[in-house]
Amino acid sequence: MPIYEYECRVCKEKFEVLRYVNTTDDDNVRCPRCQADKPIKVVSLFSSGSSNKTTRAGCGSTGST
Repeated sequence: MPIYEYECRVCKEKFEVLRYVNTTDDDNVRCPRCQADKPIKVVSLFSSGSSNKTTRAGCGSTGST
């Protein structure tokens, strides 16, 4: 389940909501501080990592002369 970030249009409170993936109804989301409806969905940054180490080959380098 993804976590969506919102900002209240009224009090500017930023908050997160854990939602099911197939849930697209943002009309039921309310600000936890002032209970205003229809907050702004904020674009979140994320990163992903891997335990695999990769090496970068030189561009056009074949190792032969």
